[in-house]
Amino acid sequence: MRIFLDITHPADVHFFRHPIRHWLDQGHDVQVVARDKDIAQQLLALFGIPFRPLGRAGRGPLGLALELARRESAIFSLLRKGRVDVACGLGATFVVHAARILGVPTVVFTDAENARIANRLTFPFATLICTPRSYRDELGGCQRRFNGYKELAYLHPSYFTPDPAVLRQAGLQDGEPFVFVRLTGWSSGHDFNQHGLTDRREALERLKRWGRVILSAEGDVPRAFDGLRFTGPLHQVHHLLAHARLFFGESATMASEAAMLGTPAIFVSTSRRGYTDELEQRYGMVFTYDHPRRGQEQALRKAEALLRDPRTPRLWHQKRMHMLSGQENITRYVTDLVARTAAQRVSRSGWSLARRRDAIPRT
Repeated sequence: MRIFLDITHPADVHFFRHPIRHWLDQGHDVQVVARDKDIAQQLLALFGIPFRPLGRAGRGPLGLALELARRESAIFSLLRKGRVDVACGLGATFVVHAARILGVPTVVFTDAENARIANRLTFPFATLICTPRSYRDELGGCQRRFNGYKELAYLHPSYFTPDPAVLRQAGLQDGEPFVFVRLTGWSSGHDFNQHGLTDRREALERLKRWGRVILSAEGDVPRAFDGLRFTGPLHQVHHLLAHARLFFGESATMASEAAMLGTPAIFVSTSRRGYTDELEQRYGMVFTYDHPRRGQEQALRKAEALLRDPRTPRLWHQKRMHMLSGQENITRYVTDLVARTAAQRVSRSGWSLARRRDAIPRT
């Protein structure tokens, strides 16, 4: 069977890299196209996944609109020529319209309720929309909920073991306490009119009082903090995250990744996510601060309390074990669902591509 996969972000590579291997092992043909976005293409090359470069990420509303038109046209040609049995992706906005015209079923994976514009462009044309159980919106008959978090597709203990050697490569000693900080560029479509920290200098100065700070940042950072930047291979970030005393930042995905690894996470953003809310309410592993003016101060006070408490590492280890015990195998879920969808297409079992109006999430 022929599977078409659209990679638009580095997180997509991590999410799909194990299913890709399973599909290939099962004898399926997997065609991967990759957008030039951050290190997405570098990660594919690093993991030995063949791919076709396809376009560069647009900036701002106009840039994203132009990218949508160009990328969809290119994907239409590839789908038509490749006789594809199923197309899939995280978000998958660039795939669903061409696939719908050509009668190719699509499997869309998403956990981002806040991507309102992209979701409205995507969901009415998708065959299946797969969301975690924590997803706040009801999407109608095309929705399939899975029991877990997308980050478990690559950070579950079955697939990931932290390497302490990465600490030494980053200039850290074994057991040395440090805080991992992630600052985003706020340039994605779902980031418009949103923000995180209001004073990055103050936040970094206060966190430095508790030990080393390892910084991963998009956009501008005060020059005085350039020495904090992580300069190692970016694919090794998860090894650092697993050994950190605390994650503090503006990335919901990295906050969830920290939780999967047993690291306390502070997420500062005026835009919330269902999955980080669940990790806070059900497991107490992530704390979100979304007040547009007081959020940073509230987040720093919580961070200082966690860093001050010597019981925090042991407590988070216990929370992680409890959290992991209640999740399904996300990699197997993705692998089997996409392959099964392709098989149904091949057997002409009558996939109905008609979409109901209530597939569009309510705002």
